[in-house]
Amino acid sequence: SITMSSGYMLQSVVKEKENRTAEVLLTSLKPQELMIGKVVGLGCLALLQMTIWVGGGRLLLNRGADLLAGLGSVTLPAGFWVYLVLYFLFGYLVYSSELGAIGALAPSAREGSQFTFVIILPLLIPLWFNSIFLNDPNGTLATVLSLFPLTAPTAMITRLASASVPAWQPVAGLILLAVTAWFFIRLAARFFRADTLLSDTSLSWTRLRGELRNTVGSGK
Repeated sequence: SITMSSGYMLQSVVKEKENRTAEVLLTSLKPQELMIGKVVGLGCLALLQMTIWVGGGRLLLNRGADLLAGLGSVTLPAGFWVYLVLYFLFGYLVYSSELGAIGALAPSAREGSQFTFVIILPLLIPLWFNSIFLNDPNGTLATVLSLFPLTAPTAMITRLASASVPAWQPVAGLILLAVTAWFFIRLAARFFRADTLLSDTSLSWTRLRGELRNTVGSGK
């Protein structure tokens, strides 16, 4: 769900650049206001989607025994659903900000999509180690992945669903994820400038590194 919701951010920004809607919006909005509005708006839609999924999941667990044998007996740790929503929200903020920044730089959806997989990759890594989370959920690798902000949204939720996790770890992971979200929102806001939103310059890794260096170096 995070990948889908964040992907909408990239598509929305690039589409508005391609059809020149961004030019109209920038006459009445600051670039940073435009970005924040998009993050909040798409975030509300993503939260609604997550609420429907969580509600459906709980309903299935509570009443699905007749449909799927044994499913009704599945129990999840206390607070799992709360952490699920919180990790989703902060994970969404991280990845939507990253892809929003790419959208601000990319002149077309095709060029922007070339960077999507690399950015989303950390979110998918825990899924490749499912056996480790099932067999050794409190091992070193599972713990590190669940605390590292870019992998935490999927790793921590997987651990919480499969084992009893030390109480401090979900809280610590959430704090680290929130700080990372704040950092990426601030960074992405610097990419939302009139000169980048209205630019047709091709996007490459070289240009992206240059923009990052200039943005971080400026400290504005």
